[in-house]
Amino acid sequence: MARTVNKDALNDKITKLEKAISKNRQQYEKMTAEMKRLLDMRKSIQSDELFKAYASSKRSFEDIMRYIKSDPNKDGSDGQ
Repeated sequence: MARTVNKDALNDKITKLEKAISKNRQQYEKMTAEMKRLLDMRKSIQSDELFKAYASSKRSFEDIMRYIKSDPNKDGSDGQ
């Protein structure tokens, strides 16, 4: 036979879980915002590095864009 649960005890457990879920949701949102901030920082640093490499390169803008847009599988290294 199934064990009966006290209604007040059940309500207390539900309330505690709701609070824990809310706290975890807040932590998740905080960590997600921090992750986005860090990824944006990394992207900014990479953009700066890319621009500096372009600025010091002897390659033209068109050469660099052509390289970036090219298919890496068609570089001749696949044995063809």
